[in-house]
Amino acid sequence: MDFSHLSEPLMASMIGALATVAAALVQLRISWRKEMKERERGQPITKKTRRGPVIVVFALLIAAAVGGFALSQYFVSLREGDRDTLRADLQSKLSEINATAMRLEQARTNERRQIETEVQRADASHLGEEGAAASVVVGPCRPEGVPGAKQECTEQSALRITICARVPASATVREVQLYVRAANSKQPWEEARVQAGQEAEQARFADKFTERPDGDAKQVCQGFANWSGEKSRIARILVKYAI
Repeated sequence: MDFSHLSEPLMASMIGALATVAAALVQLRISWRKEMKERERGQPITKKTRRGPVIVVFALLIAAAVGGFALSQYFVSLREGDRDTLRADLQSKLSEINATAMRLEQARTNERRQIETEVQRADASHLGEEGAAASVVVGPCRPEGVPGAKQECTEQSALRITICARVPASATVREVQLYVRAANSKQPWEEARVQAGQEAEQARFADKFTERPDGDAKQVCQGFANWSGEKSRIARILVKYAI
């Protein structure tokens, strides 16, 4: 048994109880031998002599009670020590479980964020492949001059506008597709495509597009000129980009 963790009063009680028991046993043996000798000699046994063993037995009872109490306290301290050890182990296990749960939660959060980012990137990429479109209706050219005078529109006097499509700020423009068709035409856009800088029935797009910031996005713009005096036109741009 390990008595090192017992308190000083408890140790003193146990030592005192053991000493009392030892002394009582020695005294009881001495009294018994003395009584036996007196009987052999035929001497009468006095009350004092008879009282001796009773006192010894009483001392044994007291010592046993003290020793029992000390021993019970010892077992209580053992149980308390075991309980403290078990509590510490449980606390350690709970801490490990909490740490593991936090790591798993963080991993799930990171995985969810990664999935959301990939989904957003895929959506943005899909939108970039489809492109951002913008169109405008341009009326026929009306040259300025003397009222009633007959003047023709030229490219120098043409109505000039800028068509802009809005794309994400982080987008890289891959291609700007240009289209021109009559306002009342049912012609598919694929058949109305034109090239930048080339004339298309008295209309022309600028040679290059430009970019300009627009808050948390940006605009991709293309200049357009129409010098036809007979019909309105629809000018359309389709900006394809990558994130």
